[in-house]
Amino acid sequence: MKHILFHKPTIPKETIRLIKETLDSGWITTGPRVKELEKQIGNLLKKEHLVATSSCTAALHTAYKLLNLSPGDEVIVPSFTFCSTVNMIVNIGAKPIFCDIEERSLCADPKDIERKITTKTKAIVVVHFAGYPANLGKINALAKKYGLIVVEDAAHAFGTKYKSELIGSGNNITCFSFYATKNLTTAEGGMVVCNTLEQSKKAKNFINHGITRNSLERYGKDSHFSYDVLFPGFKYNMSDIHACIGIAQLKKIKEFRTKRKILVSKYFSLLKNNQFIKTPDKISPKEGLHAWHLFVIRVLPTAKCSRDDLYYYLKKNGIDTSVHYIPNHQQEFYEKRYKGHLLPVTEKIGKEVISLPLYELLSIKDVSRICKLINKATIYGTTK
Repeated sequence: MKHILFHKPTIPKETIRLIKETLDSGWITTGPRVKELEKQIGNLLKKEHLVATSSCTAALHTAYKLLNLSPGDEVIVPSFTFCSTVNMIVNIGAKPIFCDIEERSLCADPKDIERKITTKTKAIVVVHFAGYPANLGKINALAKKYGLIVVEDAAHAFGTKYKSELIGSGNNITCFSFYATKNLTTAEGGMVVCNTLEQSKKAKNFINHGITRNSLERYGKDSHFSYDVLFPGFKYNMSDIHACIGIAQLKKIKEFRTKRKILVSKYFSLLKNNQFIKTPDKISPKEGLHAWHLFVIRVLPTAKCSRDDLYYYLKKNGIDTSVHYIPNHQQEFYEKRYKGHLLPVTEKIGKEVISLPLYELLSIKDVSRICKLINKATIYGTTK
């Protein structure tokens, strides 16, 4: 029985050449390759001020730093996201205020966002879940109405479009993830898309201990040893080796997207008649473009097995899946400190979602086997 991984990255052959050239150059940390990756993604988004980081967590921390948050400031954020989105709000000294999500998109619900706005609210964090664009039109309008800042957590959304515009090309500070499982990977990495030169300078200082010159500017050609510490920053820079992986990936991004669309179409086709699950909602070209980072189904209460039962049943049959996400307000740290949340959709969805394998090296045959087992388990149970 073939073991189907939840994810396996596609590494183009050119990656090896780029990494070897970088190793041979003697410069392997932040340098020319990082600049090249920033420039190429900037060209794609039509943005000038991009800062590559060691992770999306680092990118989020950096973005929150740019907001000049103070203790007591409130930041509205979905509970239905990875913990780093919320952890960095706490680490910057602000208070997360959890909002509910829309059942269709599984992204932040603008109506609940507005209900949660107070005089202490400073910012709204938008999460584009699974590659589905959040309702930026309504959320940006709320931000303008109440004088708030919007940060986009686009960890799932490289290649996503809201209406006709790529996520990251708008006026909000946007954070991408290039983690191993993402549509574009650098193995570990992320990026902050800033709006001004001033923001990008502050971001570059923040990811480099708060100092005014990075390693290349202190040790490279035409460099100088002097520097100044402007504030206590962090070590969040991306290396040139990681950037090489991303540069090679970028050249294949259209090809990767085409393969994902084929696999997604097969999932929809083989699961469409199963009334015990709910497949992701599709969006029209007018609404935007789904990047299909994840293919997330919901196991409905009427199914002959629970979501957890299905997870273990698939694992027993050699198929790895995952759960995105266990809501943050139900996690020990946040449950104790931030009480009184009314998030009915989040709690409902959190019990039902399961993420299926979706990556370029997955085959149509693999998808067929996965769907056959899902249909069997949800229709007849996992004991038959």
